[in-house]
Formats: sequence, structure tokens, C-alpha cells
Amino acid sequence: MKKVLLALLVLILLIVGGLAIFIATFDADRYRPFVVGKLQDAIKHPVSLEHMALGWRGGLALQLKGLTIADQIPSAEPLIHVDSADAVVRLAPLLHQDVQITAIVLKSLQAHISRDAQGQINLLGLAVAGAPAAAPSQTAPGTTPLALEISSFRIDDGAVHWTDAMTRPPTDLVVKDVDLQVRNIAAGRPMDVTLAASIGAASRNLHVAGRLTLPGPSAPGSIEQLTVKLNRMGLDHVLPKAAAGEPQLHGTITASVQGKAATLDPQQVMQAVSASGRLQLTDAKIENLNLLRAVFERISMVPGLMAIIETQLPPEYQAKFAAKDTVLQPIDAGIEVERGALQFQDLTVTTDAFALSGHGVVALSGGVNIQAVLRVERTLSAALILKTKELQGIANSAGELEIPLTIQGQLPRLVPMPDVAYLTSRLLANKFQDVVGGLLQRALERHTTPDQPAAAPAQ
Repeated sequence: MKKVLLALLVLILLIVGGLAIFIATFDADRYRPFVVGKLQDAIKHPVSLEHMALGWRGGLALQLKGLTIADQIPSAEPLIHVDSADAVVRLAPLLHQDVQITAIVLKSLQAHISRDAQGQINLLGLAVAGAPAAAPSQTAPGTTPLALEISSFRIDDGAVHWTDAMTRPPTDLVVKDVDLQVRNIAAGRPMDVTLAASIGAASRNLHVAGRLTLPGPSAPGSIEQLTVKLNRMGLDHVLPKAAAGEPQLHGTITASVQGKAATLDPQQVMQAVSASGRLQLTDAKIENLNLLRAVFERISMVPGLMAIIETQLPPEYQAKFAAKDTVLQPIDAGIEVERGALQFQDLTVTTDAFALSGHGVVALSGGVNIQAVLRVERTLSAALILKTKELQGIANSAGELEIPLTIQGQLPRLVPMPDVAYLTSRLLANKFQDVVGGLLQRALERHTTPDQPAAAPAQ
């Protein structure tokens, strides 16, 4: 029995030693031109590869060094660059022409994802081109088709550069520290996807989980059960920088969103995303825009209103209109993403001088349309009414000046537009009431004046 076990041990050592010698001596790099050619044919993009080798990573592993996929239009930045990539293969199925890849690991991946002015996203087109065909591949008569199965895909320490030509000015965003894992990979079936990354923060603050079906020749692909959690992302890192002197929103965003996308077709994906959740904005400030002043400057139906504000109000109230920026208190709003736009249903914005509430839409292209009502703080309203009696006509029952308005424009250039027709009608109605009230008061005074004593008869 001992001799049998010893013989078995020697056989195992010979197999392992032979495999080790094979891996160490096999020149996989000579197949590099063939692999590069096949990749280029599959994805229709230029491909370069620095080195290929065999190794051992818990299984037989094909190792690639310096893999680069360039854009079809020459540019300074490649679509994808990977410092190293490992594909670990199961040995036993390989003997039956069944290629079972247990894992693909990409280290230090750098990807450039861009959307052009027509809304086309470059890497979505690349995914469609490289997706496996639904129909079985053709093989020579008498041969067994080559089966390919990939169990998992992982990216360690990646980075994504996002540029968007649809926004004005164009968006330029970098997502760092990307760790991505995809499991249960199968053509035409949902795959489990998890992602962690840092965006506008020093550490990982973005976490994404969902189920993804890649697009293919016979299916547009989809995203299911998508959950996105974002913690304290600095807006300065993601919003386009405004020109000198133009308004710029600063602050920190935290958000939690759940959603899906019915298609990953490059021409339709932005319109197909459907999601809902909540968004919080803290430490917020609109630089180079005093929203209160901008609104009152457009109330032209009250002659000399700004001159009265600047010269007759108490100094502490004049300072609110003279401030260069608008400092916002924390915002917590429900959000929905539908038809390529971010929709706010219960938006409330508060400062020390006013509260603004309403609803609005922010398009992914940067267009903004918000319908809201601005209510001026009560003591400031009283000071304004004291100096300008006409404003009494737009005060509500709580004594707050109430101004319906629309905020429109293209980020970051937003313009608040008061509802002039509404304000004019309220001011005229109040003026009419004052005039009629004055006439009635004088008429009443004439009727209630005591009769004067009759003059004495002449002698």
C-alpha cells in the first residue's frame, strides 16, 4: 500500500513539475500579434499589447502587460489602458475545448468615457461591438465548437475620465480609486455588478450595486435593481467651472438613488434611465449671485424700488441686498430621473432672508427650469412694506412678501424671472382697493360730520 501511495505521490509531483516547466518555458508572447489582430477585428478599434506570458494565479493564468485600446479617431488619450491583466483558466475543461475562465483581473485600468454633442457615448458602442453573438459560431465540419465561459471580472485601482460635450461649458470629470466586480457572467443574462470609487472626495465615497445585461446583436441590454449611494461629493470637482464673475454653485452633495434602465442602446440609454431617491446639499453657496437682489431688481412695476432699498432701509437689511453671494441652508429634496432629466418635486431652498419652495427640472445637458415661490422673511418684509406701501399688495396672511418666479438657464448661467403679470395684477388690485377705500372713507366722513349751528336771525 505504501508503494502505491508513493508511486501516486511521485506521479503528482511529475505532473506538477511538468506543468511548472511548461509554464516557465512556454513562449506565449509569440502569439501576441495573433491576439492583437483578433481583438482589433472584434472591437473595431486599434489595439496594442506590450507583453504576453503564462503564469499561475490559483490556476493557469494568461498574463497581459500594457494593453491599450485606442479611439478610432486619433487622440492624446486612449479609450482604455491597463497596466496588467490576468485571465485564470480551469485546466480540466480546457482538455475538452471548453474554455472556463474563473476570473479576469485588470489592474490600474484607465478609461476615457465621452459623450459627444449628439449624445453618443463612446464605450457603449465599444461594448456592443465586442459583445458575444447570440447565434452559435460556425465551426469546421467534424469539429467541436469552442465554448467560452467567464465566471467573474474585476478591476482593481482603476480610474475613469468622463467628458461631456453636451453640457455648456463641457464637463470634465475624473473618478478615481475604482474597484469593480462583475459576477455570474453569461451572454444575454443579468450579471451582478458592484462598484466602489472616489468622486470629488479624498476617499471612496461612491458605492453602486445592480444587475446588468450587456447589449448584443439581438438585445439592447438593460440595468436592473440599481442602487447608488454617494457621500459628500464636492461640487467643485464635478461642475463645469464658471467664467470669472459668473455665478457658481459650491457645496457638498450626498445622495441615495434606486433605479433601472430599459436599454443600453447608446442612442437611447440617457432617456431610458428611470430612478428615484433623495439628495442632500450642505455647505452650499451661490458665488457671484445675490438671488434676493436679482429678484427685486426685476420688480420694475414699483418705481424706484431698488433706490429705496439701498438708501432707506436700516443698514442690517441693506446688507442683505448688498451681499455678493447667496449662502444656502442645508437642502434635502426628493429627486426622480426620467427622460434624461433630474426632477425635483419638493424643492425647498432657505437663506437668512427668504425661503424658496417649488419644483423643477435639471436636464442632463445642463438646462434648468424651476417653478417656485419666494417668500421674504417676515421682519424684512415689514421693513420693505414700511418704506414702500405698494408692496403690501404681494404680502400673504403671515406678512411675508410672496413672489412667484421661474429660474431658467443653462448651468451655471441661471436667471430668476419674477411672474410680472401676477405681481402687476396684485399691486394694481391693492392700489384699487386703496383708492376705493379712500373714496368711501371721505364719503363716510361727510355723512357723519355733525351739523353746524344755524346762524342767528337778523334783527
